[in-house]
Amino acid sequence: MGLTQYLVIFSAITILFVVLMLCLLFGRFNKKVLKKSTIEGRVYIYIMVLSAILFVATIVYVLNHSKLDWTSYLVLNLMFVTYAISIMLSLLVIFKPLEKINRTAKELAKGKKNLMFDFEGASEFESISDSLNEIQNNYRLNDKNLNKKEFEYQKFLPKEYLKYFGKTKLEDVKVGDSVQVKLCTMFCDLRSSYFSSETLSLADNFLLIKEFVDEVTKLVHTHKGFVDKYMGDGVLAVFDSEDDALKSANEIAKHIDYKNIVSIGKEAINYGISLNSGMCVVGVVGEEKQKQFVVVSDVVNLCNRVENLNKIFHTRVLMTKQFMSNLKDAYNFKYVGTIEFDDTTSKVPIFESLDAYEDAKRLLLQKSVGDFESGVRLYEQGELEKAKQYFVGCIKLNQNDALSKLYLSKTQQEMASKLTYNHTS
Repeated sequence: MGLTQYLVIFSAITILFVVLMLCLLFGRFNKKVLKKSTIEGRVYIYIMVLSAILFVATIVYVLNHSKLDWTSYLVLNLMFVTYAISIMLSLLVIFKPLEKINRTAKELAKGKKNLMFDFEGASEFESISDSLNEIQNNYRLNDKNLNKKEFEYQKFLPKEYLKYFGKTKLEDVKVGDSVQVKLCTMFCDLRSSYFSSETLSLADNFLLIKEFVDEVTKLVHTHKGFVDKYMGDGVLAVFDSEDDALKSANEIAKHIDYKNIVSIGKEAINYGISLNSGMCVVGVVGEEKQKQFVVVSDVVNLCNRVENLNKIFHTRVLMTKQFMSNLKDAYNFKYVGTIEFDDTTSKVPIFESLDAYEDAKRLLLQKSVGDFESGVRLYEQGELEKAKQYFVGCIKLNQNDALSKLYLSKTQQEMASKLTYNHTS
């Protein structure tokens, strides 16, 4: 066999090898076996097969042209092994950046965004490095936009509710999630009658509401509470502790009193605050793109109704007995009556916080607490004549006791009504 024939045969074998490689590339063996190996291993297999064919062809050629002794055979084997090892080492050097690419890509997939992509090697590796850096920058930009959106979104949602769900982000809670938790609620309302004044323009009215809401919000946060919602000229706040809620309400009342004193020549700001507590269901409603927290409980509804009693009683801060019974610190208060609302079967004892007044007025009201409460209980028992005497005594002690005057008026009306009924009978 001549050299030309050998080259023809070797070329044919090489073509056959290419066909075999294509079959491996697209065939079952490649899909089931080779794709699970590393790229270095795959290329090494292909090169070794081609090298083995070259080695076998060389042995065949030598056998046909000369006698091959064991020494020559050993030399050829050593040459083949040396060639195979050199190919393997070359591949390890060439494909070394792939290991780093694989490792950093996994870290990127886990959410790490402060990675350094610098792969030494061919231009393809540099291109991959640039692409991964661009992906990382896009991740950072998306996170920045999401954080900005989350921040803007949370401006309108009380994210403090998340702690009751054991979460830290809004996306961690789903629509329909709910949890039962004990809450203390506070309604703070700026009297709408104030805005009927012709001395204020619409702009002045709005400025007053803004200042009122801003101050209430600040004092709520100072006492570890948060605002559930703003309702025009009113605020619904939530606390974990009754003590924090009452301290916040008292401080709000004193702050408004001070503002009324220093605002010489301006109409006094009228307001009412109510407090209640109990078990509530906090739920997530709306849709995933626009979630909203809601509190479902009679606690909130009753708190709202108690606040309306301030208009009737001329009081500042009213609280339910359920709320008051959970207070841990000592406070000054008085019993103002048991109220039966139209759609409730139970009567609700209501108390007024005397600490909502400045010291001089509080001390004056404290002197008549015993007589006033006795009068209220006698009034509720139908002992009108005795109740009247107590209310008259409270008014003699404090001519500005609006609540005693209210009860005295109601007592006299019922006495007159009974007298008229008895006279008619």
